Amino acid sequence: MSRELVVGFAATLTMILNVGIVMIAMQIVFYEVVSDFEIALIATAYWIPAFLLTSVWGYLADITGERKTIAIISQFIVAILTFLHIVFNLYSQILLLRFLTGIFSSAYLPCVQGYLTLDKRPEEFGHVLGVYNTAIASGFFVSGVLTSFSMYFVDPLELVILAGTASLISGFLLELLPSKPKIRRKEPLGKILSSLASVRLVGELREGRAFLLIFSLALRHIAVMGLFSVIYVYMQRVGIGREIVGYISSTNNIVQMLLIHPLSTLSDRIGRKKLFVLGFLSSSFIPINFMFSRSPLEFILAFAFIGLSYATMIAGVNPYLRDAAPETKVSEVLSLANTTRAFGMIFGPILVGILVTQQSYSFAFIILFLLGLISAFISFFTKEIYRRK
Repeated sequence: MSRELVVGFAATLTMILNVGIVMIAMQIVFYEVVSDFEIALIATAYWIPAFLLTSVWGYLADITGERKTIAIISQFIVAILTFLHIVFNLYSQILLLRFLTGIFSSAYLPCVQGYLTLDKRPEEFGHVLGVYNTAIASGFFVSGVLTSFSMYFVDPLELVILAGTASLISGFLLELLPSKPKIRRKEPLGKILSSLASVRLVGELREGRAFLLIFSLALRHIAVMGLFSVIYVYMQRVGIGREIVGYISSTNNIVQMLLIHPLSTLSDRIGRKKLFVLGFLSSSFIPINFMFSRSPLEFILAFAFIGLSYATMIAGVNPYLRDAAPETKVSEVLSLANTTRAFGMIFGPILVGILVTQQSYSFAFIILFLLGLISAFISFFTKEIYRRK
C-alpha cells in the first residue's frame, strides 16, 4: 500500500473516531434525561447540514482543486466545536453544536475520496476506496472499544475531549499527504447554490441509470440509520448493560474491516452491480434481526450481519459512483454517498421516533424492513458502467 493510502487511512480512521465516540456518548448522556425521540433528534441535528452541504463542499473542491486544504481546515474546526460540547452541555446547546459540527464534518468525504482517486485508473477505484472505507470501519470499531473502556473511568460527557483530540490528529495527518496537480472545473462560484442537497447532480447521473442507485441508498439509509439512532437505547431497554454496548456493536465494524477491502478489490474484477444489489437485499433484514435479539450473543450476531451487508453494498456502490463521475465532478459525485447517508439520518430518526412513540419498537422494525426491500428492488434496475480493461 502506498504512503498516500497509509496516511489517508490513518487520517480517516481518526476522523471517524470523533463521529463514533460522540454518537454513542450523546445517547448515553441523555438516556432517561430526555425522551427517546429527542435522543434521536441529536443525530438528525448533525446530519441536516451534511445533507444540504456535502455536495456543496464537493462542488467547492472541484472548482478550486483545493481538496486537501478544505479537508484539513474542516477537521480543525470540527475539533474546536467538539471541545465546546463539554462546556455547553444542555440538550438545546448540544443540538446547536451537533448542527454546527455537521456543517464542517461533511467536507471530509468528498474532499478526501476525490483526492485519493484523482490520479487513479478505474481498475484501481475499488482498491483505493476499499482502503478508505476500511478506515471508516476501523474508526468505528476503535471508537466503540474506546468508549466502552473509558466509561469505567470518566463521565460519558468527558468522552468529547477524546473525540476532539482525534479530529486534531486527523487534520495534522492530512498535512502529510503529498500535493497533487489541481484539476479545476471552470464554473462560477455563484452557481454553488445549484449544488445544494445534490438535487441537480442526481438528475445528471443518467449513465447506467446511476440516479436509481441514489434513491436506493436514500431508502436504505433511512432504514439503517433510523435503527442506529435508537439502537443503544433499545439495547438498554431490553436489559443490555450500557458498559458493553460499545463492545457488542463493534462486531459490525470488525466484519467490515475484514471484508470491505477484499470485496472492493473483487468489484474491480467482477463489476459493481452484483455486489451492491446483494448488499441492499441483505441490508433489508437488519431490523428483523434486532427485533428478535435479546441476549448479548444475539446482538453480537445482529451487528455482525450489519457488517456483512454493508461491506457487500459499499464495495459496489462507492466504485460505481466513481465510475459515473466525470473527472471535473469527482468530489461532487462522490459526495452523494454522504448526502444519502445524511438524508437517512434526518428522516430515519424522525420516522423511528414517531413509530416507537406511537406504536412499538417491533412495529418500527417491520416498517424499516419493508423500506429495505424497496431499496433492493430499485437498485436491481441500474446498469453496470464499469468495464475492466
